[in-house]
Amino acid sequence: MKALSVARVSLVFFSLLILAGSSVPGESIPEVFELTPDKLIHCVEYFVLGSAIIYWLSLEFAIKKTYKLIFTTILIGSVFGILDENYQRFTPGRTPDVWDWVLDTIGIISAAIIGNYLIKRQTNKKTL
Repeated sequence: MKALSVARVSLVFFSLLILAGSSVPGESIPEVFELTPDKLIHCVEYFVLGSAIIYWLSLEFAIKKTYKLIFTTILIGSVFGILDENYQRFTPGRTPDVWDWVLDTIGIISAAIIGNYLIKRQTNKKTL
């Protein structure tokens, strides 16, 4: 399977996984998640999503300019976080939380910066 196909499938799969998690009613959330700091979960899951976004963008559109790649990754990930938080309005026992979105965005920003560094590093190795 080509890298671009892997990037597309990974992005769609993880996005759907996040939405599936947001579809779990509040009273049905497994205890293991109740013992884990909620904000840490948000940051980690959106770091993974951000990694999938930046990988996909770098392959799909071959964005060369660092600021465009980082900005676009943050924009897509942050908007997805807003949509995800608002989606929870329709899930029993769940409510949107602006601080969850802030942590989602921090995860996306972290992934964008680290992912950009790794992409540039990989590109530089190929040119040597």
